[in-house]
Amino acid sequence: MSARSALREALSVVSPVECAGCGSPDVELCPDCRRRLDPTVRSRRLLTGLVVVSGLDYEFEVRRAVIAFKQQGRLRLARRLAPALAAALDRACPPGPSPPLLVAVPASRSGLRRRGYDPVGLLAREAGLVLAPRLLVSVAGAGGPQKRLDRVQRQRARQGTLRATTDLTGRRVLLVDDVVTTGSTLLEAERALAARGAAVVAAACLASTPETGRSIRGA
Repeated sequence: MSARSALREALSVVSPVECAGCGSPDVELCPDCRRRLDPTVRSRRLLTGLVVVSGLDYEFEVRRAVIAFKQQGRLRLARRLAPALAAALDRACPPGPSPPLLVAVPASRSGLRRRGYDPVGLLAREAGLVLAPRLLVSVAGAGGPQKRLDRVQRQRARQGTLRATTDLTGRRVLLVDDVVTTGSTLLEAERALAARGAAVVAAACLASTPETGRSIRGA
């Protein structure tokens, strides 16, 4: 944990607290919002056929709690969110003689500088997952703000923004991410890994937007 993230967590202990989901006073997460973070596993397929499994629907109180974790430095929420990621991984992991490599979709360099910590890495540690180190990295200077882009524009903007750091010929890979909206980042991660010989078997994420997360129930 960086000095910046350690300071944020220390401040959260002494500062006034409100529920990260609904805003109720004097509680980090109220009982109702804790129940809303119980895993609700859903699946969908991207254009390439890649199966994406999510542990939560990214809406309402769940969305606010994830934003509090990712953007407001409320790091202790990781232990409440991690079970949903673990449940998604359990569903996504395909049978086989050996488990696939778990490869995190990397945060952007600007995001890491702004936050001072890696949300996916922190969630993975809380969930007891062992991620393959730095097999996928962001390309310096690539990409840019995407909030105002539509699905097609996001996919085009993401092309070439990630690269695999080593030859992965014959290796099975399962992608791990926090929030999936259009799926453009996962498609770019799949492209970058496949370019170095990997077989991307599925993706597991903490949460996905309802329009993407409900496409294939129970898959």
